[in-house]
Amino acid sequence: MKTILVVDDAPMIRELLKSVLEAEGFNVIEAADGEEAIHICHDTPIDLSIIDIFLPKKGGLQVMGELIKADSAHKFIAISGGEAFNPEAIVELAKVYDVVDTFTKPIDTRRLVEVVRTALAD
Repeated sequence: MKTILVVDDAPMIRELLKSVLEAEGFNVIEAADGEEAIHICHDTPIDLSIIDIFLPKKGGLQVMGELIKADSAHKFIAISGGEAFNPEAIVELAKVYDVVDTFTKPIDTRRLVEVVRTALAD
C-alpha cells in the first residue's frame, strides 16, 4: 500500500483529501505544518506528498527543498488557494522542484486521484 503525506494547515482540506485517497486504497498521513511534515518524512517512508504552499512554521516550498535534499526521488503535488495572491502564480513557483502536478483550491478530487495514481504507478 502506497503512503501519501497530506500537508495543509486547514483541517477540512486534510480530512477531505484523506477521505478521498483512503477510499482509493492509499494510506494517508496528515501534517498541519511544515515542521511536522519534515519530521514525518524523516521517520516514515512516504511515496508522495501533497503540500500546501502556505504553511505555518515552514512554508511548503521550503519543505519541498529540504525533502528533495534528503531524497531526490521524493514526489510532490503542490496546492494553494485562498490567499490574497493569485494561487495559480503561487503554485507555479513549486515547479522548480519538478512537482508531479499543481492544484488550486477548491481541489478537483477526481483529477487529484488520477494524478496520484499515475504518479505512483511508476
